[in-house]
Amino acid sequence: MQVIKRLKKLLSSAQEGPRHPTHYVRQTVDPRRQAAGKHALKIVCLDVDHGDATLIILPSGRVALIDSAKEAWCRKRVIPFLQNHEIGEVSYYINTHYHEDHVGEKARIIREFHVKHVWDYKSFQTGAELEFEGTKLQIQNSYDDGREENDRSLAFRLEYEGFVYSHGADVYAEGQERILSRFGPEVVRSHVYRTNHHLHGSISREYLLASDPHVFVISAQEAVYQRIAYTRDFKEVVAELMGSSGRLRDICLTLERGNMLIYANSADDWGYASYRPHIILAGLYP
Repeated sequence: MQVIKRLKKLLSSAQEGPRHPTHYVRQTVDPRRQAAGKHALKIVCLDVDHGDATLIILPSGRVALIDSAKEAWCRKRVIPFLQNHEIGEVSYYINTHYHEDHVGEKARIIREFHVKHVWDYKSFQTGAELEFEGTKLQIQNSYDDGREENDRSLAFRLEYEGFVYSHGADVYAEGQERILSRFGPEVVRSHVYRTNHHLHGSISREYLLASDPHVFVISAQEAVYQRIAYTRDFKEVVAELMGSSGRLRDICLTLERGNMLIYANSADDWGYASYRPHIILAGLYP
């Protein structure tokens, strides 16, 4: 008799539905997130610890992925981001260089996201200027410029209607000084500068001052708080830029802010926002 009662109870609870119903979390509507779908150029600097992975949605609608972090972080952050935003095709996969914190799951990305073009630091010559899917791409550092992997890494300037995003890759101070000497302060100046080598190595004070960005984006892990390049050299530059006629208004560490979204229509019409990695950005990809 007891067995029959237990069975009836189990059947009754099964008909009522699961004992632990799914809880849905309501996400606040953010005007900046909605605006993301209305901008021609979108750049997402993903929060991938010590490493780099930057997604660029170009004015043409095609997608470029610059590096893909370490393998574990690629699986944790890069691939889920692509999947969640229904990015089924990556037109360009570009490796700035071949250290492990930049090339995670490369073969899988090429295979699963139908990559059309695979480029790296040997694909370009420094000084090359390309019309790139509605933007202007200028190569500022490449393989032949350095003697070791970091200083050979691919640094570039991406411009759209006067808005400039500068990608510092992993070059050290020597490489930054070379870029400044070769191209001059007017070309080096940018609206957003993605800092070099996670502020894990030497930086050029002169280069950063010439860059004079509105926003610094730093892809780094907690160890950055122990690095002289960040705690002393970078902070001195920041103090000077904020204390003079510099344009600097924000420093965005991905480990503090999460993914950084930059969106632009022109030099006078652009913005940025930060989101925790699990949030899906409505309208990010058409």
